[in-house]
Amino acid sequence: MTIKPKPTSPPLWFPPDEFYAGELCTRCGVCCGSTDGHPCEHLRRDADGRFSCEIYEHRLGFHRTVDGRAFVCVPIRKVIETHGGYVRCGYVEEIRRVRKGLGQRSSDVGRREKP
Repeated sequence: MTIKPKPTSPPLWFPPDEFYAGELCTRCGVCCGSTDGHPCEHLRRDADGRFSCEIYEHRLGFHRTVDGRAFVCVPIRKVIETHGGYVRCGYVEEIRRVRKGLGQRSSDVGRREKP
């Protein structure tokens, strides 16, 4: 009896690091806690209601929320690849668009409505 190996699907497409350069970010602040009641102490809202990090170039690593909770800031890539990211994230929307063009599923990204 010969056992045939199951065909394997190609890995799901995830973008390279350069993809996360900022152009697709809508500055909603969700990934930094703007909607969960525990925003990062460095998250700032401008007059247009868009968010930014006051220490963006040095953001990765240990920080605190405005109410003192400790957390580790990680690249948005890790949030998306580990937890799926958020529904209306510009990066998630583009990953879904590319995957659709490749005939790949995208149910693993954009799963979270709220943090």
